[in-house]
Amino acid sequence: MKTKSQGIAIINERFNAGLNNSNTSYSKINKSKEVWWFNVHVSKFVNDVHLLLNMTDSTIWIKLPKGFANGLPFRIREDKNAVDLEISADPSFKYLKDVKSGGNGFDFSKYVKDKFIH
Repeated sequence: MKTKSQGIAIINERFNAGLNNSNTSYSKINKSKEVWWFNVHVSKFVNDVHLLLNMTDSTIWIKLPKGFANGLPFRIREDKNAVDLEISADPSFKYLKDVKSGGNGFDFSKYVKDKFIH
């Protein structure tokens, strides 16, 4: 999968999930650090939030339920009023956990809805 739009189209076709550009965030693995990096505006958490974690040959779809971030100690990036996430893409170190400096090590694995091969 090369783009966010392609990922949204695949998931909507397979699951009729209602993903769109405003409720879905997309990230490739960072070149300087083995993580998927996201800034998700806090206002988006009033509804379900979808994360697409892209890899060379596959994509992981994570669905965070409405109100998910309420009360959780995620790092908020003040200048953007956004939840600042770095999710580990390293299978040998905290895979699918928040590893952002000041983050809480939250494990996203239980929110994985699907992983699909491109």
